[in-house]
Amino acid sequence: MAQPQKDLPSEYPGVVKLPQWEQGWQKAKDAGKDPQFHNQGVHDMLSKHLEQLTASRSGLKFLFPLCGKAVDMKWLADQGHTIVGVEGVDDAVRQFFQESAIEPTVTDAPEVKGKLYQGLDGRISIYVCDYFNFTSQIQGQFDAIWDRGAFVAINEEDQEKYIKMMKTLLKPDGRCLMEIMQYDPSLFAGPPHNIPEEALKKLLGPDLCMTFVDTKDITERVGKLWNIPWIKTVYFLIKASD
Repeated sequence: MAQPQKDLPSEYPGVVKLPQWEQGWQKAKDAGKDPQFHNQGVHDMLSKHLEQLTASRSGLKFLFPLCGKAVDMKWLADQGHTIVGVEGVDDAVRQFFQESAIEPTVTDAPEVKGKLYQGLDGRISIYVCDYFNFTSQIQGQFDAIWDRGAFVAINEEDQEKYIKMMKTLLKPDGRCLMEIMQYDPSLFAGPPHNIPEEALKKLLGPDLCMTFVDTKDITERVGKLWNIPWIKTVYFLIKASD
């Protein structure tokens, strides 16, 4: 079985904790590179399906779980949306603001046992903390969630807790665009983890419905890195059931 990404050391296959994510970011930085999972441009699936995610509404409040230094955050903020990100690795957030040419304010955030970075007159706020310390009591509920690589990154034992938390963070008319990955899990332990559609549907339960939006074969770019014969990303729009 292939091991997790080379820049993410793990204690045992399929499980990566925050110190290992921090080591992965540092290793990439020392090599003068971005982590393998970082998308250097605006994500094509976000730009392609933004109207479905926003329901053509403007001035929305977006959540970016495990945001890293996603350039999507500034892209959406420049369109008039308000962005809240949550990230466990402090250096990832510092890199985001530096590379976006934004001078942030940095304050302690005891409510999440971490820090809060803010820029663009508060239109971008990023909490550095354990994701599960972030609740709807911190920033209320959200109109939209762009889950690109968050759900697939968390350890499998935390997936149910993650979905329960998402239900509390979405407004009743809110929407989530979620990226999952699919491959043969007997060949690769993750993360990112293989997520069968039926497993996601079961976790969402009767309260939320998922609609297939798009898919992309990433074998050429990613499969070779992890020595697996095929891998694809699949995108679902998640919202409250009718």
